Amino acid sequence: MKTFTRSRISMLYVILIVVLLAFVSVYNYLASRNMEKENNAIVNQAIPILTTANSLLTSLINQETGLRGYQLGGSEQFLEPYTTGRDQVAADLNTLSTYGKKYPTLQIIIDTQAVPAITNLQRYYDTTLELFRAGKIDEAKARVVGGKTLMDRYRVIHTSITNNIEQITSTAYEASQQAGQTSRLITLVGFIIALLAGGMSIIISLRSFQAEKELRKSEETYRYMAESLESQNEEIIAQQEEQQITLAKLSERERDLELISSYQEKLTGYVKLTDFLKHTLPALLNSLAHDAALVVLENRSDDEAVSYEVIHSIGYPKGQIQASRSELFGPSRRVFDEGVAITHTRDVTGNEQGIHSGVLRAIDHYIPLTDDKQEVIGFLLLTSYQCSLYQDDNQRLTKGLVRQFGLAFYAQLVNDQKLQQAESLATLNDQLTTEKLLLEGQHDLIQNILESAHEGMMMCDSQGTILFSNHRMNQYFGLDERVGQNFVDCSFNIGAQNPSFHGVAASIEALIDRSLSHLTQRFSFQSGEQLQHAELYATVVSEGTEQQGYLFVFRDRTEEERVDEMKNEFISIVSHELRTPLASVLGFIEILLHRDLPKEKQKRYMETIYNEAQRLSNLINDFLDLQRMESGRQSYNFAPIHLQSIVSEIAEQWQDKQLHHIVLHQQQEPELWVRADVDRIRQVFDNLISNAIKYSPAADQIDIYLTAHDGKITIAIQDYGLGIPQEANEHMFSKFFRVDNSDRRQIGGTGLGLAIVKEIVEGHNGHISYTSEMGHGTTFRIELDQYEISGLDGKIVIFEDDDNLAKLIQVALHKLNLPSVQLRSAEEGMIALRRCEGEGPILFIVDIHLEGEKTGWDFIADLYKHPLHAQTPVIVSTALDPPHDYHEKEIEKYMKKPFTMERLVQVAKRLLDNKSSLAYVFPFQDKETLTTTLIRNGINVLKMEENQDMIEVDLIRPSDK
Repeated sequence: MKTFTRSRISMLYVILIVVLLAFVSVYNYLASRNMEKENNAIVNQAIPILTTANSLLTSLINQETGLRGYQLGGSEQFLEPYTTGRDQVAADLNTLSTYGKKYPTLQIIIDTQAVPAITNLQRYYDTTLELFRAGKIDEAKARVVGGKTLMDRYRVIHTSITNNIEQITSTAYEASQQAGQTSRLITLVGFIIALLAGGMSIIISLRSFQAEKELRKSEETYRYMAESLESQNEEIIAQQEEQQITLAKLSERERDLELISSYQEKLTGYVKLTDFLKHTLPALLNSLAHDAALVVLENRSDDEAVSYEVIHSIGYPKGQIQASRSELFGPSRRVFDEGVAITHTRDVTGNEQGIHSGVLRAIDHYIPLTDDKQEVIGFLLLTSYQCSLYQDDNQRLTKGLVRQFGLAFYAQLVNDQKLQQAESLATLNDQLTTEKLLLEGQHDLIQNILESAHEGMMMCDSQGTILFSNHRMNQYFGLDERVGQNFVDCSFNIGAQNPSFHGVAASIEALIDRSLSHLTQRFSFQSGEQLQHAELYATVVSEGTEQQGYLFVFRDRTEEERVDEMKNEFISIVSHELRTPLASVLGFIEILLHRDLPKEKQKRYMETIYNEAQRLSNLINDFLDLQRMESGRQSYNFAPIHLQSIVSEIAEQWQDKQLHHIVLHQQQEPELWVRADVDRIRQVFDNLISNAIKYSPAADQIDIYLTAHDGKITIAIQDYGLGIPQEANEHMFSKFFRVDNSDRRQIGGTGLGLAIVKEIVEGHNGHISYTSEMGHGTTFRIELDQYEISGLDGKIVIFEDDDNLAKLIQVALHKLNLPSVQLRSAEEGMIALRRCEGEGPILFIVDIHLEGEKTGWDFIADLYKHPLHAQTPVIVSTALDPPHDYHEKEIEKYMKKPFTMERLVQVAKRLLDNKSSLAYVFPFQDKETLTTTLIRNGINVLKMEENQDMIEVDLIRPSDK
């Protein structure tokens, strides 16, 4: 086999270059042909692109043709070109988008011009088709000009697409032809260069072959010299091996010194003992070539119980080390007793044998750890699994490093104890600071409580020296300037100015002298023009200690005295008011029981008894009404009421009962409506008219005015009687209050009427006030919100007293694009329905339990009696189960709460679509059920005949009544 000399390698190199150049030339030629082929393919693709663009225009024209055919013929079959064209447009757009990815210019025209124009045309066609189907022919025809404009715009865009495709085809074809010619020219030049390079390589190879012969002769000369140098080199290698052994020993010693130095560096600089052990023990094991270590520390509790805690371990299997022991045995016990290091050899079992179970024996070194008094406080255990014998120098190293560890460990242990003490002191300081802040806060809180108390408070020590006085006490007695003075002296000074306080001062002196065990005393004093009633009592504070003192509390009893006086007056009034009618009742009943009287007298006496009993009932009802209102248990049945009618009716009732003439001044237009409880409004007017009559005994007329302004209605009741004094203004609407003067003492009453009136008016979100002039009369004014009756024409009416649910229903019904209105009571719906004169409501959504006295069933029954709107669809919305005789109708659906808003909208839409139907569906043929259901829904039956397979019913329509 021939060897590869330099000349042969050079020849191979030349051959390789020639082959490579030839391969490149052929590849370039093939690439140029492929480029021409690709460009021809581009030209060939232009034809389907152009065909697709033309198909798109044709599809749009077909859509327009189908739409025009539907317009003229009115049949859905004319829409087939429209439907086919619409599908074809989508397919053509998809095809153009595929080609457009290869041609950015074409893609830009499609995305920015063609697609928006086609979208506008599609939207135009769809809208026009909807107008045709909806019967809006004129409006659809009016849009023809717009459609033509849109189509003309697209034709311009189509021309742009066609021109772009032609430009792409022309440019690509010219570029491909030019690229092919250039590629073939480059291939020819490359082939010529390859031939020249091959010739030059051959010449170079011949010259290299001659030079190789000369070098071969010189190699034999140098071979002898190399053999002699090789023997010398072997000697040098042996010397180098000896030096490497020495260097390895020095390196190992240097490594040991580095480990020791690193270990010594890690003996200091730690804050916590755990960090010290975590870093120093691994360094100690590395320095001594040991495998595991642990530190045991003796721990003595407050009751002298001893335990031994493993505070850190490394290298031992998990679960093998017990964290705490109460007693030690063997070498570990000897370390504490003898205070010397102990070496113990043992067999290895369990997880200590390692994964390969190759470790059989271990050597444990127990090294005592001592304090500054050389007393053993624990020990360090070092374990080695690698060897069984230790040389003297290794033992000396171990002893030295462990000694350093023991000193550093005790220093760190002392530092850790100091750190724990510092942390304990810091925690204690934080607790003291917190307690101080808490005490200051409590002091401030107590100060604020004392200052905000309604009672006056004063604190003095056991000798009577004033220590503290809140602003109430200062307000009454001015003690803020006397803090530090003796309270007994101050009391006698106060008694000198107010004689009624002299007895209190004497009691205070007796209390301070301890001759009196407690103090509670009432007194009165003059404050301005009013007589004030007060009570002073004292409490011993910290009795039996050095801090003993007295807390004096001053309480203002003026209001209590006034209430007691009012209560006594009320009891007197009630006693009088109850006894008077009771006396009449008992007297007349006694006459009727023991005498034979004519029937006329019996009747007159019975009427008197009835009137007096009615008077007692009204009085008791006033008490009960006021109690319910104050406890918040008064309920109101709100409903729209025609205020003019109510006031007129009440005024008419009072005309015949008294000598006063009641004149009503009211607006005829517009009508005045309010949302109110009709019974409670009657009670208000009855009370005010009754008071007007009672307190104007010398007059003969009462005027009532009804006015409306800015959404408010004002009712004014004016009398021309005694009037109300100014000092009674702030008490007029208080319970049991009656003006105390000689003019009114003969007028009966409990003082509850105006309090009840005020509670009722405010329960209606109204306002009551009055103006009065002594001797000229009083005018009471009530202001209520005006109620506007809702228009129902063309709306969905929602009967719901839950505002949140009503709002949710209204939002859901927006999908139907129909207006809606909320009503809170059946009475509102009945009134609004009677006033409908136009197309009326289109749908009712009725809850059963509403705000007024009537229910949703009452409204539905009233609806089915209406001559015009009885066919309006109804959705019954309630949480109750349907009545046992209830059956749905085509125009009435029952929906039990809770239900989804989507379901509600679906039912509403179905009812609106079937609004003209009046069919009733019954589950079985039963004349009684049929009659009951029809009557309940407002349909009266004229005659009913039952045949074999049907029931014939003649109905009375609402218009026939």
